[in-house]
Amino acid sequence: MFDLKPLNRPRVSVVTPVLNEDESLRALHRDLDRLLGDSLFEFIVVHSPRSSAKTRETCGELAKRDPRVRVIEQRDNPGVGRAFREGYAIATGDPILSVDSDGEMEAEAVPKMLAKMIEGNHGLVVGSRWAPGGGFVGYSRLKKPLNLMFQRLFGLLFQTKIHDLTYGFKLTRGEVVRSIEWEATLHEIGCETTLKPIRLGVSVAEVPTIWTARMSGRSSNRFSSNFRYVKTALAILFKGVRITREFARSDQSLAEFASEPRSRSVPGRPSRESNAAESNRFAEIARAADS
Repeated sequence: MFDLKPLNRPRVSVVTPVLNEDESLRALHRDLDRLLGDSLFEFIVVHSPRSSAKTRETCGELAKRDPRVRVIEQRDNPGVGRAFREGYAIATGDPILSVDSDGEMEAEAVPKMLAKMIEGNHGLVVGSRWAPGGGFVGYSRLKKPLNLMFQRLFGLLFQTKIHDLTYGFKLTRGEVVRSIEWEATLHEIGCETTLKPIRLGVSVAEVPTIWTARMSGRSSNRFSSNFRYVKTALAILFKGVRITREFARSDQSLAEFASEPRSRSVPGRPSRESNAAESNRFAEIARAADS
């Protein structure tokens, strides 16, 4: 349904929620700056009103040192899903990287995800813990088999070959993010931001990645919250996806207005050669990060 223009010159908007992260937030910013270089367009930090003074200080230091860092306080609180949605609302780049700030997600996978997106002109590229080459370090022995059961069941129901439908680590084209009404309030945002694009027929790909348990602090994702993933997935499957007012025009299909430029300043369609060159550049960065 989406007819996306090739991503010739990516301007990545990073959206990351923060509660009481400090060193891991600094490390995330440092790693993405190193891995993305000039393609890092903005680094949006959405901190909780309950964030510690040390975390707020870290956010301020990053913003002072790097003008690409934008710090906002979460207005609708609590909930990591709400934090991501507030970050999406102000993100102006393309694509948008959803990533946690607790150090559990593998920053080195981002260039691979970006190369995959450019190469296949995908609307969504997810980091996959269950794809060959992916994995877990320090994951709950109880949650892991339940997670796998979810992946298998809803993979069949949504008729997708994507191995990881719940992980919040992903790159999404800006137009896709801005066309969908996001509703999740807690960690089920990781499920919603994958299943809704799949439900709409967006081209989706995956890159294997390793999840590593955080070294400090405590996760806010309680075990009971995981049942919200099931509720969210079933709602998307049977009730469909609501489109934002900007895109929900009664006289046009989603495919028609998804292909329209958002402003007159949007450049024309690039050549296949330039698109391939950009993909190769990020593939080389990914190989260097692995070496």
